[in-house]
Amino acid sequence: MKDEPSSEIIEVIDDDADAFSEDASSETAIDKGGRRWVGPVAVAALVGLIGYGVATSTSANDSRRAAAPSTTTTTTKTTTTAAVSTSLPTSIRPPAVPLDQAPTVPYYAADPPREYAIQYANAQQLDNSQPVGDGYQLWAAGDASATTGSWFSVTTYLGASTLNAPNSYRVQSGPLNIAISHTAGGHSITRFSPGQGLGVTITSFGWTDLDLVRLAGAVSTDGRSLSYRDNWFASAYELVASVQPQLVVQSVPAEQITYESAQDPGADVVVTVGKQLRPDEGGTAEDRKTALRFLLDGNTSFEVDGLSAVAGNVVGRDLSMATWTIGDNVITVTAKMPVPQLIGVAQTVHEVSTKVWNGMKFQALRNAGNQPREVDRREPVILADTTDPADAAPWSIQVATSTVNNETQITWRWNGDGFRSVATDAAQINTVVDNDRTYVLADLPVSIATNARLQVRRAGLDPIDVSFSSGGDRSFAAFTFSEPTQYTAQIIGPDGAVLANWPAS
Repeated sequence: MKDEPSSEIIEVIDDDADAFSEDASSETAIDKGGRRWVGPVAVAALVGLIGYGVATSTSANDSRRAAAPSTTTTTTKTTTTAAVSTSLPTSIRPPAVPLDQAPTVPYYAADPPREYAIQYANAQQLDNSQPVGDGYQLWAAGDASATTGSWFSVTTYLGASTLNAPNSYRVQSGPLNIAISHTAGGHSITRFSPGQGLGVTITSFGWTDLDLVRLAGAVSTDGRSLSYRDNWFASAYELVASVQPQLVVQSVPAEQITYESAQDPGADVVVTVGKQLRPDEGGTAEDRKTALRFLLDGNTSFEVDGLSAVAGNVVGRDLSMATWTIGDNVITVTAKMPVPQLIGVAQTVHEVSTKVWNGMKFQALRNAGNQPREVDRREPVILADTTDPADAAPWSIQVATSTVNNETQITWRWNGDGFRSVATDAAQINTVVDNDRTYVLADLPVSIATNARLQVRRAGLDPIDVSFSSGGDRSFAAFTFSEPTQYTAQIIGPDGAVLANWPAS
C-alpha cells in the first residue's frame, strides 16, 4: 500500500510555495491518459499510506515511489505513479476530456457540509490495458490484518537514486543504507536503495527492526519483479497479494471531484469513481476483501442507497475512507475527518446529469481561480555551517518560512536536498535520513519559549545541545550526524521542561 509516489489530492503542503524561490512555479503534472492510476485521492490515501508501498513521499525534492518461494520471481500488476515533490502528498490531476467524448463512468457528486465548496471536477477516459508498474508483494501470517498479527509488504520502484526518509533512524548493513521509522499505530517503514536507480519500501507490523534489516538484505529486484536471497520467513508467512490494496479498493479513477473546506485547507473531501479491476488484475471479490483488511482500520459497515459500503481509517494516515461498488463501478470518498462524519458525506453521493456535471466543472474552475494565494516569504536563517567531526565533511542547514492561505510552511534546506513541514502552535521535531546523514529539525513559536535548546542523544555518544535561532515569530534549531545509530531528541525549555520529544512519547 504505500507513503509515498502517486496521484494524490489532499494538498497539505503547497508545492508552489518555496520559501527559497523568488518565483513560485505553478506547473501541474499531467497524466496523458490510459489505464493508469492518476486520481488525486489515490495518492492521498496512498502516498500517505504508510502501510503498503504504493507511493512514499520522502523529501521536499524527491518522492519515492506473500506461498511463492524466494527462488521464484513474481511479476506484479500495479500502477505507474507520478512523482510528487514534497514530504507530504500533492495533487496530480487527470487531464480534461472533451465534452463530446463519452465518460468511462457515470457522473457523480456529493453534498458535503456547507463550508465545503467544489474546487476540482474532471473526468478521463480509460483504456483497457492492464495496470503496469512497481513490484509489490504482501505476506501475512495467519489471520493478520492491518493492525493485528504479523505481516509485511515490499514495494520496489524505479527512479530512486538517493535515500531520503522522514522520521527515521539509519542502519548500515553491508553496502545498504537503511532507514527505519515507526508510526504511532505500531507499523514500521523500512526504506533503502539497492542502487541502479532502484528503491524499496518495506511496510510491516509485528516485526523487529533486526529482522527488518535481515529482510532488506534479502530482497532482490529489478524494479518490476521481486525475489529473495533468503526466504526464512516463507514457512510462517503466505503471499496474500501482489497488487497494492489501495489500487484494488479504489481502482483507477476515471472521475474525481474535490470539495475544499473554507475552514481547513487540509481537509478536502475527495470523491473518485472508476471501473473495478478485472479478475486477472486483482479485482475479484476475495481480492477486495483482503485489500480492505490491510488498507483500513476500524472498519464500519453502512449503506448508501441500499448498497453495502465500508468505511475506516487509512492505516498510517490521518485520513478516513469510505468505499462501495455500483455494478462494475467503484466509488471512494476520502477525507481528513472522523469516520462517522465521512459516512454522512458518503451517503449523500449520487449520480448527476451531464448538464449538472458541466456546471460543477465551471463552478470548480471559478472557485480555483478565486483562491487567495497571499504568499509571504521570510528570509532564510542559516542554522549551521560547519564540519562534521566524525567524517570531516562540511555541512550546512538553512530554514525559511512562507505563508500561503494563512498556513505557515517551513522549508529546510541542506546540500541540494531538504524537507518541508507545516508550522503548528506547539514545539515540534522532524527528522530525516538523507543518504548517509541524519538531520534533526526543531521549531517552536517564540511565545512558548525564547531560550529553548534542542538535545540529541545518540546511542553510545554524549548528548549534544543546540541553541535555537530566531526567525520572526518562530525559533529554529537543527543538528546533523553521520553515525548510523538510533537516537532520541528533545526540545527543552529554559526551566528544564520538555516541550517536545522524538520519537513522540
